[in-house]
Amino acid sequence: MPKKQQMKKTSTTHFGIQRKIVANMTAESWETIPHVTYNYEPDVTEFMIEYQRLNENCAPEDKITLNTLMLKIIVEGLKADPAMNAHIDFDRKLVRGEIHTFEDINISMPMLLPNGEMMTINLHNFENKNLNQMADYIKDVNRRVANTNLNEVMFDVSLDNTLTALKHGKIKQTIYRLIGSKTGKHKVKTLSGKAKKEYEAIPEKDRLTKRDIEQGTITVSNIGSTYRQQRGETCLLEIVPPQVCAIALGAVQDKPVVIVNENGEKEIAIRQVMPLCIAFDHRALDFGEIVPFIKRLDEIFEAPEIIHTWRDGGTDDIDMEEIKVEREEREAKYEQSKEREKARKEAEDKARKAQREAEKAERDAERAQKEAAEKALKAQKDAEEKARKEAERLEKEKKDAEERAKREAEKAEKDKKDAEEKALKEQLKAEKAQKDAEEKALKEQLKAEKAQKDAEEKAKREAEKAAQREAEKARKEAEKAQKEAEKAEEKARKEAEKAQKDAEKEAKIQLEIEKAKKDAEEAVKKAEEAKKKALKAKKDAENIN
Repeated sequence: MPKKQQMKKTSTTHFGIQRKIVANMTAESWETIPHVTYNYEPDVTEFMIEYQRLNENCAPEDKITLNTLMLKIIVEGLKADPAMNAHIDFDRKLVRGEIHTFEDINISMPMLLPNGEMMTINLHNFENKNLNQMADYIKDVNRRVANTNLNEVMFDVSLDNTLTALKHGKIKQTIYRLIGSKTGKHKVKTLSGKAKKEYEAIPEKDRLTKRDIEQGTITVSNIGSTYRQQRGETCLLEIVPPQVCAIALGAVQDKPVVIVNENGEKEIAIRQVMPLCIAFDHRALDFGEIVPFIKRLDEIFEAPEIIHTWRDGGTDDIDMEEIKVEREEREAKYEQSKEREKARKEAEDKARKAQREAEKAERDAERAQKEAAEKALKAQKDAEEKARKEAERLEKEKKDAEERAKREAEKAEKDKKDAEEKALKEQLKAEKAQKDAEEKALKEQLKAEKAQKDAEEKAKREAEKAAQREAEKARKEAEKAQKEAEKAEEKARKEAEKAQKDAEKEAKIQLEIEKAKKDAEEAVKKAEEAKKKALKAKKDAENIN
């Protein structure tokens, strides 16, 4: 079984207390709450114009951010729909629960801190604050964050959550949380000794406390502020228990929207849209119970002039008639500018039409010229392609003839080499036979020397006769080898002549013909050398006799 490949780690980061709290609350959210989400996409084109007017002639420090303005709009929506500003207490085992709605609107809002960390801040009592008061509140939070030890304040909140879990009988969970926060690598590091005393000496009005990050009545996340160029929207959002609702604001985006024009006709136009994701706990709310919230936001976005009354005051005693008059005056001015723009566009359209017709005639002439040039070019390419194919055919025939001549020459060379090897073998055989005969004669001679003189003479004669017979045999074998070499030479010569004739007939290339002829002559030469060697072997065999 192949060994599992180990992935290389770049780093390992243990959960800090902030990440522990977020992870625990998120897990509890998805484990216990039946989520329902609704994506609301209001047309905010006119609203964004009024927002720009809101900050006209304002000093930079007095400008209202879009985030603050949207918080005010959500507060107005919650006033119209208190059911969304609530907590739930539900016992699944006993199947009983309670829903607590609140007059106070305390918004839990994740905020990006200067150190890059994310922290959820509880913005208290926004139900009665105007825009300036909201902006000042958020500025004060940012001021106090700089003097806050996040681990300390989060540990206080975590301790409260642990005690709450203990009160609800979650003893096992409580023990595990205490072990996880106080032991090993995952231990939560808090202040102690002198450092803790110095921190606690900071007045609570100058730092965040447990009250500032405890649960609000509803959570609002401004996703759009983190990346304003985003083109997506939030489709799923966790609800933090015991809250029953959460809202995510997306970035303002240009999208095609169906509108009614001045002629009462529907058309598609590019408008500014702000996507909002509304998530609610289906145990506490149905869709019908968030409709008042949506309707209130529709009213604000359709008559955005109301935001000018929120800077220093509330929403009471608003002179809507004055707002209506101002709106009608702007619409009248807008209609006049539209008529002027329409006349200008009609003149431009006529000029563009005449220009397009002239350009079309010019394009037609260019197209005809181009087509003629393309036809001529095609004819030229066809002729070139035909010539190329013919040249390729002739080249192929030439190569085929060369290959055949090469094969025939190689075969003749092989046959010659085989004949030479065979003659050499026969020569070696004759030499061995002669050597054997000499050794045998020598043995007989030594044997005869030990016998009587007559026996010696007889043995000598018999030895000479035996040597003569062996020599005769060797001579005949040499003659046979010479004949076979002559046959091979004749065959090689005929094949070389044939290869030469075929090469001359098919290739018609004089250089290759000469090469084949040269190869054939070389084969003949080598065959003659083999013949000479065979004659020499024959003479050597005759000299033995």
